[in-house]
Amino acid sequence: MYDKQIEYHSDNAWKRYISIDLGELYRCVDGFLNLRDLVIRQISDKTIGQLIEESNIWRDVFFGGFKADESNPYYENALARFYDECFGIGVENINSIISRLKEGSSLESATEDIKPKIKEETQIVKKLSELRPKLEAIYKMLSGIVDKPDAKEYRIDDSFFGLNALKDVLNAGKRLLPLYNPLSFFIMSIYSIPRFYIEDAYPKLFKDETKKVLEKYDIRIVKLLEPDLRDEKIRNERAVIGLSNGCVGYLIRDVILDIYSLFQIDSLVKFFNVEDEFAKFVKINAGKLRESMVVDQFLEIINKIRSTDWTEYIEPQRCKVFNNFRFYYAYKYGQDQSHRGKIESGIVRIGYDGKIKLNYTEFFAFLAPIMFLGLAYVKPVSEKEFTWCCLLGWEQ
Repeated sequence: MYDKQIEYHSDNAWKRYISIDLGELYRCVDGFLNLRDLVIRQISDKTIGQLIEESNIWRDVFFGGFKADESNPYYENALARFYDECFGIGVENINSIISRLKEGSSLESATEDIKPKIKEETQIVKKLSELRPKLEAIYKMLSGIVDKPDAKEYRIDDSFFGLNALKDVLNAGKRLLPLYNPLSFFIMSIYSIPRFYIEDAYPKLFKDETKKVLEKYDIRIVKLLEPDLRDEKIRNERAVIGLSNGCVGYLIRDVILDIYSLFQIDSLVKFFNVEDEFAKFVKINAGKLRESMVVDQFLEIINKIRSTDWTEYIEPQRCKVFNNFRFYYAYKYGQDQSHRGKIESGIVRIGYDGKIKLNYTEFFAFLAPIMFLGLAYVKPVSEKEFTWCCLLGWEQ
């Protein structure tokens, strides 16, 4: 039971989570994107030479870590490389500038006619631009309950302004991840989960007081699926419940997945001491899954899931693999590539054309602890059809 570890039933806990934990992420994301807009406005009508004459800040922004080598103009973790790859501003015609420098020109004169290169977006800018409207939607939906935070203000007063702003985003995002934040863990655990499993984990979940708290913050839990059986009591006991599509809880889960994908952007490793936070979460929890489940009891189900290898139907480059762990049916990293299942009486059909049959109760009994960790899910498509995925590799 997690009632003492996770204050999912506490109004004050949710208010702190939305206003402080989530709020800090919003402040930093909004602040970073506003800062980038400010920088672009300041540099777009000037040459690099003019900017360098104005301030040494711009010398570092465009040439920090510069080594004047045509084949590789910057060191791997150069400050200028950060601004180019992450922030989206850099230098056009760098080889021309190097040639002028070799002829004896000063940096100011070598760049007096060179305009800054402004990228429409980078991987990081794209991800944060997708994240901001989700956060804005959450605060709009909770208007009158929690105030929307103001954007964090940044000044261009040293050459590390962009680096520091992105560092703030990463720190705020990391604090929100399930490994470090109990309420984020709760959100991931109730995205979709068999009722019989979640009632044991969260005994207060279906109490009226808890329902009122969750409904206040628009964390709405609904029935997603149930076996196609006549006995209503059995249908309810074995139903899969989860977050209602579009509610605040649903959007928070989306935000968490976006944070995971942010920590998987390769260019960040050069400039920050970051890890793939999702891989870290899986490695830590793989042992817990092995301890909590009798794997031999589910070998038939595991083998049938493996026989539906989704890489036959999805391009291999979209298959997220690390170490021995692999997502079957494409866990959501920005794109939901899940495959379908279908319920027929007490049977679940999966795989190509639904040729693989599994017992409904056994199938969801296997998925339940994986779902609880947020490493598997089902998503209804119709009353009897659903998309789904789960992570395998931990059982080996």
